[in-house]
Amino acid sequence: MHHAKWIAAVFFVGLIGIAALGSPFVHGPYSGAPCADGVTISWECEEPVAARVEYDLRSAFEATGTLTELILVPAPGEDAGDTCHVTLVDLEPATDYAYRVVVGEGETETASPAGFFSTAPEAGESISFAVLADTQWQSEGVNRLELVGDAIASDPTPFDFVLHAGDIVESPSSHYWDHWFDSFEEMLLRAPFIPVLGNHEKNHRSYYAAFDLPLGAGKYDERWWALHWGDVVVVGLDSNVKKATDYTAQQDWAREHLSGPEPHKFVIFHHPVFSSDAYHSSGTFLDQIYHPIFVETEVDIVFNGHSHHYEHIRREGVTYLVVGGGGATPRKTKPEHIQGSDVSVEGHFFYTRVSTTADWIRVETVSVAELFPDGSVTTTGVILDAFSQPEEAAAGTSIPVWAVLAAAAGIVGLALLLVRALGD
Repeated sequence: MHHAKWIAAVFFVGLIGIAALGSPFVHGPYSGAPCADGVTISWECEEPVAARVEYDLRSAFEATGTLTELILVPAPGEDAGDTCHVTLVDLEPATDYAYRVVVGEGETETASPAGFFSTAPEAGESISFAVLADTQWQSEGVNRLELVGDAIASDPTPFDFVLHAGDIVESPSSHYWDHWFDSFEEMLLRAPFIPVLGNHEKNHRSYYAAFDLPLGAGKYDERWWALHWGDVVVVGLDSNVKKATDYTAQQDWAREHLSGPEPHKFVIFHHPVFSSDAYHSSGTFLDQIYHPIFVETEVDIVFNGHSHHYEHIRREGVTYLVVGGGGATPRKTKPEHIQGSDVSVEGHFFYTRVSTTADWIRVETVSVAELFPDGSVTTTGVILDAFSQPEEAAAGTSIPVWAVLAAAAGIVGLALLLVRALGD
């Protein structure tokens, strides 16, 4: 794949048995870089070991419990990185798949839980995805990262992928990465994970080594990227760059990929273009660098993190969502909110779910839990914000069954998650 990532040689063989004996997995498995006919499966083990990736149609797996397509993965060599990445190719488009990774040989084989992914849909098909940011770290109390991750994992919405707007970890050391992967184990099995860099990742090699991202450019061809997915395009940028040439390159990248045929256009990067945050303030220079491009190309929604609250801001037809509620300590907003700030909520841990049809976009931001001044955390399950674009089109559209289930399951499911987390 890219730079020092270790990518397995691919050999297809018949089905062989599994003896699940324990878990040698340090991270994963998880999926990334989805496209019309492929995806990358990634994992890290305690020591270099031979493995195989098993996969099949999700419908066949759910009917039989077996996965009939196999890729043999030899043990990585001494010069290989810690994370293994295997790219599945020649898959059927617009198809749901299941997979698992089996490591070891003979009686020492260990099978991972099953994970799921989909290949890109055809134009006109409905699409849904989740967005979170600023997961980072907390040193004591209930694991807020796990609360958010497990809520996404149990959401009935059929997510095509999960986006992250940066500050994945507090610092790019193995200690923080281990905590993050442990906390989001269930979510990572749910759908492909696609992040952008935050300032806390420090553009470190561990970020690039851990994740395989869509077609991109910049460092390792992954510092910024674009995902073309049916009626949706998502452009991921890096707002941490220092060189003027990196900004101009990203401006050109954004214009190119946001000028395609997709009717729904999304952008994600870490630092907010606009925010009422009292700690980080707003705007800096990103409003001058990117906002005119987003207006010009008719971007629907821009997702940002960095500010640890939720905010819904509207400027010149572009919706900006500050979604920094993935687990990091919440922060206050200014008493006087900035122009265009329609909704602003403090003190919650949350994620945002997005659904599209050919004609409209529906967005709901789901509170998983609320942090109180005494440090206690209480599950909520409430919707912090919900809107559609365009409002008149969505108003006459029937609500999907999964959306009804998501709303009905919210409070009960989140309460169970908190009970489990407190028990841990």
